[in-house]
This record gives sequence, structure tokens and C-alpha cells, in this order.
Amino acid sequence: MKNIEIIRALKENRKLSGYEFRCVEKDSRELFYVLDHLEINRAVETVTQSAKVYVSQGVETTGSSTVVITAADNARTLKQKINNAVSQAKQAKNQFYPLAEKTENIKDINSRRVDLNEVATKVAKAVLNADHYKNGWINSTEIFVSQYKEELFTSNKIHHVSSYLKIEIECIPTWSNGEEEFELYKFYESNKIDYKGITEEIEEILNLAKDRSEAKTLKDVDIPEDVKVLVKNDMLQEIVGNFKADLSYRNVYMRQNHYKVNDIVSDNPFDLTLKPSINGCAASRKFDSNGVVLKNRTLIKDGKVKDYNGDVQFGFYLGEEDVTGNIPNIELKAEGINYKRDKHIIIETFSSPQLEDNSGYWGGEVRLARYYDGKKYIPLTGFSISGNIYEDIRNVEFSKEQSILSNYKGPKYMIFKGLKIS
Repeated sequence: MKNIEIIRALKENRKLSGYEFRCVEKDSRELFYVLDHLEINRAVETVTQSAKVYVSQGVETTGSSTVVITAADNARTLKQKINNAVSQAKQAKNQFYPLAEKTENIKDINSRRVDLNEVATKVAKAVLNADHYKNGWINSTEIFVSQYKEELFTSNKIHHVSSYLKIEIECIPTWSNGEEEFELYKFYESNKIDYKGITEEIEEILNLAKDRSEAKTLKDVDIPEDVKVLVKNDMLQEIVGNFKADLSYRNVYMRQNHYKVNDIVSDNPFDLTLKPSINGCAASRKFDSNGVVLKNRTLIKDGKVKDYNGDVQFGFYLGEEDVTGNIPNIELKAEGINYKRDKHIIIETFSSPQLEDNSGYWGGEVRLARYYDGKKYIPLTGFSISGNIYEDIRNVEFSKEQSILSNYKGPKYMIFKGLKIS
């Protein structure tokens, strides 16, 4: 159905007190490789439409429910879906909160269309450029290059339009030591076209697959108890994401937060700032699902809590006048150290990184690590690390090297001391 028809149906329903309608158009090129052979090359165009309807009982309660519109819907079925959603929203009686107020309308459309076929082909070439080893190879690769157009309408006369690009790569690097084959997994996601960077990422994971094929266990090496442990990628995102969540309006309102404004998080100062858009971060957005226009907001300054963040609902409950909205990206700034002169362990991949926000437990089983013994790196596997993030963050250190992940920009490594290694 056309957007204008859906909005008209929402406006005509007198039982709802407000709505948010979202339409996402996606144009994608998808390539599937087995080894270096292209098996599937397809173009996919989709339109996803959904509406969130609100029912408020005066200024006492607010309920909401979501309607998903499909290609099979017509005026009659849509009207029925909206009526059903209104009935469900009446049952979900939360404390009253308003919809986001209009501040400005975002019109962020890239007038220059990207040639998705060309980009996808070049991405594939960049991946295969790293596949040049005798004993190592890429078993399979999936490439998705997608152009999105997102449009949001609300009953408060918000009308945002934004377009963005996303490149996603999944691959299985494999290495043989002559007796056994070892596999790792790589997921790459970015909003930036960087063919050289893609080749370097795949090159790195292939070399890590080689390390995995040569990895020793803890009984084979003598590791000091006070060795520094460096974490990166998924675990790093878990940690910074946990602080973002802990300082959310929702956790503060529900009294589930560990920190409040002016609390000291770390004795080694760092700044943690939420940013809507970062070049290279695929999560970047100009506005959130409620229509709040997103801006930078610093949560932690010099290691001390400065502010909270979150959506309209819980921001209203806390009496926040300048609600941040759900800002997708995290930038961390800190002074980096030279860790390379000391013995240390770099955790390259976990089997499944874990962080329990209530207790603070974090860690997991390590699939691959590299131990620096003062002279050389030794690959390790088959052990676990654990700690309490709220204690360990007090003396955290950071690397000088930087990295950009799907929703993070900052030091490549967080460096910890005193973790349990077993």
C-alpha cells in the first residue's frame, strides 16, 4: 500500500491518540561464494512498512501496539489491523507519556545513487585479494551491499527522510596444519566504502586462522598471574554498550543502574560520547524510531558520569527536558599506553562473550588468544577469563591503536589487570 493511504487510515481511526509510521525501502545486491567461485548473484528490493499506534486514557495511562503492513493488505484488512492494535494498546496500560514533539524535519537524501552492482563486485574482489595463501583459504563468503531509504511520519507532524548505505560481509576463513583444518568466523559491517580496509580485515582473520591451527593450551606456557589482558571487537562493544545501558533513563527509572551522575567510573579517565553518525559505523542514523532528532551527548567525562540517555517514554518519566533519543553509536576517547613492552594476552575471539549487567560478571571461553612472552607471540586456545566489570573498569587502560566497529569508534583494545584466567 502507498504511504499516504496508510497514514490516511491511521488519521481516520478516532480511537487512537497518536501514531508513528515507518517505511524502509531497501535495494540490495547479494553475492554468495563457495571458495572463490560465485554461486549466487541476486538483486533484492523490499519495502517494509509498520505503524505503532498509541492509546492514552487522559493523562493517566498510555498503551501501544505495532501493526505490520504486508503486500497482501488492502484498505479493509488495514482498517481491521489498526482496530486490533488499538484494542491491544488499551490493554497495555503504562504510566502516561507523550509522543516526541517536532523540533525539525530531517531531509537527508543522497542525490547520488550508488551503483550497487559495481560496489558489490569490488567488495568481492577486495575479499578475494586476501585469499592468497597455500594452506589457508576462505571457505565461503556472503556479501550484502544495500542502499536504504527510511521515512518516518508521526501524528505530531514529524516527517523525517534519510538514506544510508550498508556493506555487510560474512566469511569463514580456514587454515590447515597438514593434519586438521581450523575455521574462524568473520563478520564485517560498515557504512563506508573502503576496499583496502576490507582486504586488510580479511587478511587479518586468515592469519588468525593460521594462529588457531598452531594454538597451544595454558599447560604449555608459563603465564604470570598479573599479566595484562587485552580485549577487542565483540567484547569491547559489550562493555561500552553495558555502560550506555546502565546510564539509560529506563535503568535509572527502574532503579537498576549501578551509576548515577557524578559517580566515578574509572580512576583512569576516559570520555564516552554517544553520536548519531560516525563514518564507518553501520548503525549511524539521523533520528530514532520515535522521531527524536539525534545529537551528540557525552555520558562519561574524565571517568565521571555526566549524563543519562534514552527514549521519550522514560525520559518523560524522569522529567528530562532535553531527551537524547536512542543514539546508536559510541565514541570513546582516552590516552593510550604502550602495552607492547610488557607481557600480555590479546583475546582475539571468544566462543561467546558474556557480560551480565546486574552482577557485573564478564568473560567467557576463549577460542583464540595470543600471548606475548616478552619476545614473541604464542597462540593460545581452550581457556577462559572472567572478572567483574564494575571493579575491573576502575583501573582500565587503553591502546593507542584505534578501531571502528559497527557502532563503536575508539581504542582498539581495552587493557585489564587482575582477571581470572583458567
